[in-house]
Amino acid sequence: MTLAVAVPSPAETPVGTANGVSVTCLADGRVSKVSGDHLQAVIDQKRAEEEAALKLAIPPDRETYLFKTMKHAFPKLRKIGAVSPWGECSPFVFKGRLMRMELADLARGFGDKNSTCCALIRDVETGKVVGRTGEGCYYQSVYVEGDTVYITGTRRQPGLGVTYGDTILLFESKDLVNWTSREMLSRPGWHFYNSTMTKGPDGYVIALESDNLKHARRYFTMFFATSKDLKTWTHLPPDVCFPKHRYAGGPFIRYYNGFYYVALVTELPNERYVTYLYRTADFRHWECGRYNPLVICSREDRQVSPTASEISESFAKEIRTRFICSASDLEMCEFGGKTYINYLVGDQHGFGYMCEAWYDGPMGRLLEDFFK
Repeated sequence: MTLAVAVPSPAETPVGTANGVSVTCLADGRVSKVSGDHLQAVIDQKRAEEEAALKLAIPPDRETYLFKTMKHAFPKLRKIGAVSPWGECSPFVFKGRLMRMELADLARGFGDKNSTCCALIRDVETGKVVGRTGEGCYYQSVYVEGDTVYITGTRRQPGLGVTYGDTILLFESKDLVNWTSREMLSRPGWHFYNSTMTKGPDGYVIALESDNLKHARRYFTMFFATSKDLKTWTHLPPDVCFPKHRYAGGPFIRYYNGFYYVALVTELPNERYVTYLYRTADFRHWECGRYNPLVICSREDRQVSPTASEISESFAKEIRTRFICSASDLEMCEFGGKTYINYLVGDQHGFGYMCEAWYDGPMGRLLEDFFK
């Protein structure tokens, strides 16, 4: 085999041959051609050595990393469109029915001291509101265990016109109509925003979004606490937070098959906000999903879903025409063997609405395959 690199010229002069390599030069001394079987052999050997070195650097259980990183290809989400004019939503299944908790706040979280915010419980199929709870709280999120529905929410600080607080309340119900509430955990002086809860092999874990910059270089970031009984909580050390070096918020956490999976909104250049999926087994070592972002705003988010509720014609026009740059606050649940997803689309400056999508497979497969 002969390798040849040539620069066309009417005045090429052979210089000589050494070790099987021939060199030809132009009149001004510049090299115009290098050829020879020996040169090709050297290149082939060097390439083989580099590939061998790369394979040695890969853990044995990930031997296909180099050549088959996209094992299952990017997961396909079927976007349905805008489903609610309200804020963060949390889908869940209750007694065989697909439900959605919606944060209702006319002030959109922008400091109205007199605004009333609450969590509406809506039947997705019928569109009817079947329950209401969470008054006085913001950033509610649902966790279901057995026949009990739990909602965590951040208690707003009275009279300050802010959405954050230092206390998380827990609301419980077995029928979505009658609710009890109590203080679940508190950390005086801290600012908590979104929260999300799951249960792992050692008990419950809650992820808490905070703007505490003593332990992270960027706000917002996630801190964690654990409990055996939902009553006594132990905060993990403040340095056990994630991520420490970039903006992240709106967490959603679920435990599955040895890992805690966490979806977070993060910032890209030009003020674009997308949702990334991460996982961890110990909250100190984290892995970023191969197929991120999990969701990004697109043209499909400007259509109105057939199952939408309380979206007026004027608001539908805003959905079609206003600037959007963010897909955040994603939550999901499994229903009928498929995964139902809600996420917030907007401009990060007050305009926003909730969208829905489906993944045609169980939630566990979506989570695991995202890292294969």
